[in-house]
Amino acid sequence: MSNAGLVKTFIAATAIPRFTVVCTSAGDNQVEMANAVTDPLIGVSVEPADVPVGARVDVAFSGIVEVKAGAAIAKMAWLTVNAQGEVVTSGVESDERIGRALQAANAAGDIIEIEIIKQ
Repeated sequence: MSNAGLVKTFIAATAIPRFTVVCTSAGDNQVEMANAVTDPLIGVSVEPADVPVGARVDVAFSGIVEVKAGAAIAKMAWLTVNAQGEVVTSGVESDERIGRALQAANAAGDIIEIEIIKQ
């Protein structure tokens, strides 16, 4: 069960699918779907549906949230993102990390709970 902590509303600079990680965007008060391990990951969209460009999007900065896995993930693995804003296991410490998996994912597309711990 999700238990988001600090949540802030932004404007979507790109389409942001449900259960994906977001990063800062060039515009003030805007975020976009994260798509690289080097993106400055700030949180996870906690909207109940996909968000189109220009719409408001609530982003959880802390707490326990649900995200979409981009591959199989072990419980307690450190997480980063793939090109679709989904969480995947972080391979190296230099990756931007969004948190740790509180549940294992058996395959891409699974929805799992993570604890947001930015590193």
